[in-house]
This record gives sequence, C-alpha cells and structure tokens, in this order.
Amino acid sequence: MSAILFCRFFWYNALMLRSRTFRVGLLVEKSRAFGRELCEGIIAFAQARSDWELHFINAGDIKRKNLIRSMDGFIARVTTDSIARDLQRSGMPVVDLFYGKPYPGFAVVKTMHETIGCLAAEHFLVRRFKNFAFCPYGGGRTSEYCQGAFTRRLRRDGLACSVYPGGGGSYNFDKTDIISDTMAPPDDAKRLLKWLQSLPKPTALFCPGDLRAWQVVRTCQSAGIDVPRDIAILGLDNDILICGTSRPMLSSIDPNTREIGRTAAETLAELMETGVPKKQIVRQVKPYGVVARASTETFPVDPPWMSDALVYIMKNARKGINASDVFKAIGKSHTTVAKTFRQVLGTSVVEEVAKARLDEACRLLRDTELDIGRVAAQSGYASASYFMQSFKASKGVSPSAWRKCRV
Repeated sequence: MSAILFCRFFWYNALMLRSRTFRVGLLVEKSRAFGRELCEGIIAFAQARSDWELHFINAGDIKRKNLIRSMDGFIARVTTDSIARDLQRSGMPVVDLFYGKPYPGFAVVKTMHETIGCLAAEHFLVRRFKNFAFCPYGGGRTSEYCQGAFTRRLRRDGLACSVYPGGGGSYNFDKTDIISDTMAPPDDAKRLLKWLQSLPKPTALFCPGDLRAWQVVRTCQSAGIDVPRDIAILGLDNDILICGTSRPMLSSIDPNTREIGRTAAETLAELMETGVPKKQIVRQVKPYGVVARASTETFPVDPPWMSDALVYIMKNARKGINASDVFKAIGKSHTTVAKTFRQVLGTSVVEEVAKARLDEACRLLRDTELDIGRVAAQSGYASASYFMQSFKASKGVSPSAWRKCRV
C-alpha cells in the first residue's frame, strides 16, 4: 500500500513540475532595434519551451507589489538605482542587460566590449588609416568600455586616438523605461562640429552607437566634410533604420543582439531553478562583426582612383577576381596601375588581392565554424590545398592551428 501511495505522490509531483508556468517580467525598451532584437532572442528561447509566460512591464509596474510578487524572474535593462532596488525587493532572480553598474544578486549578460573595440580598430587599420578618433555616446558602460578597447588596440600599433571631450550625452529614459532616441541634430551640435573640423583629414572615427554616428554624418554634411574620404565613420548596433537612412549608409558593428537576449533567457531559466546567485554571474556574447557600408568605404591614399581600386579589391577578392579585373573596373592601364601601386603602397595589385583574400579567410576562421574547404571557397581561393599552402607561407602555421590559437 505504501508503495502505491509513493508512486502516486511521485507521479503527482512530476505532473505539477511539468505543468508549472514560469512568469517572466521583461523590462526592455521596444522603441528601437537593439531592444526589439533583445526581445526577439528572449522570445525565441521562450517559444522552445512550454513553461514560460512573458510579460512586458515598465518602471511603474515594478512598484506594484502584487504584480512583482506574481513573477518568477526578470530580464531587465536596469538603468537606475531605483529600478534596481524595486527588483531586488522582489527577491526573484534578475538578469541585467544594461549593466550601468554592478548590483548584488543580479546576473549580467552583455556583449564582448573588448572584441568590439578591436573589431572597430582593425576595420580601419586594414584600410591603412593613420588618424583615429572616438566619439562617446550613452550613459551606460558600453561607451567607456569600447573607448578603452579601441584605444588599446591602436596603441599596440603605436597609434593615438583623439577623443571628443563633450561626452555625447546620455540615454534618456522616460517613465515607461523606453529609450527616447530621436533622429535629430544633437544638443551639442556646435561643439561637435568644431571638434570634427579640428581633426586631421583623413580620420577614422568610431561611435559606440548608431544614432551618434548618424548625428556625426549629418554634422559633417552640414560643414562640407566628405564622408568617408575626409572622415570615415563606424557605428555600433547595426540598427537598419538608422544605418539605412544615413547618406552615405553607415557601417556598423553587429553585437549579436538576439543571441544576447537568448543567453539572458537561458541564464534566467537556470536561476529560477537554483535561486538568486550569491556571487555575480557575468556572461558575455561574441559580436557578429562589422557590417561594412559606404561610410567607411575608402582608403586614405592618393590619387583618389587608388582608393577606388582598393575598395574594389576588398569587396570582390572573395569572388576570385584577378589583376585584369581591377584594371578594367577602374579604367586604368596595367602600366599606370602597377607603377602607382608600387610607388604609393610598395605592393602590386596581385599582392593586394592576395592580402584581401587572406584577411577574409582569417575573419572566417575567427568568427565562424566553417570547415577549411568552405573557408577557402568563400575567401576566393581556387582550392583548399592552395589556400592551406598560401596561409602557412604567410602566417607560419596551418589555418587549423591559427584558428585554435584564437578560440
């Protein structure tokens, strides 16, 4: 009889565990691409389960004790101490996606800021820039971290970076915790313009936010500063609405926002099983990389047609082009191009095509899990064997060994 009762008790508890619904509060802005993509990643995780119920809440809601107590956990952009205190009072697990400052008991999921800074610097270094600038933006830690990573990477090559002294403003959160980013001239337009005019030309400029990059483009246009020839501009977030409406279109770093959201949901699921962590949990998500568009589509070389040639090579090397394709694309003779490349760059068109292919192969090895054959094909090499031979001759190790060192 006791065995029957035990089986019934076990069956009942198992059934209750399977049927339990976790109510998750989302305090994430929905007014711009970054917040929406975070939500898309969270929703993708929730849809793969049958026990999650998502509820969008705002800063006013978390002061309502009955509502907060009905939640099993929160994923939030914790932008103020007040919001942090209200969430802490709930006693439920919290995953913070803003990370303006550390809060006891909160887990944190964020992008790899060091990687973002390095990606930005290397995007410009491969284009042979010698002058660099950084324009801060936002009230969280992202701007500060990206600035540090960007300048550290440049210092490795003995290069300095000019930093805009105005700060670039801060996020403006309204009562419903929605970021009110407005595509309009910035409040510091005059000061920003004066700084942009003072920069040596050409300069490569990184903004840790697409809206700020858009403002810089518009400010340059108002003063007759050519983008990208005078100032090449790179943003962060890859917000298609902002990048696509900029003229020229904005290059931007894609921080892999949906994966940040998905990782946050995965982290919260673990915490709702184990409870509020005693030590802070910090998880980082690797960015996708730079999405190159017209705002950085240049090389700071003279004559101008050489920049066009280098841009053509960079965009098409993976398609298997050769030197003749380059001569035809820019409408110059073999003799003229060969002589000018040797005089200005100390290289040849063939060498530049090979370099562009190698750079693309390195990017694929670092940022993807493609096998060596696919890397070779997508980088423009005629065969995998030729790719491996060329790679080892240049790097001193095989593609596989090089990839392992960068995991």
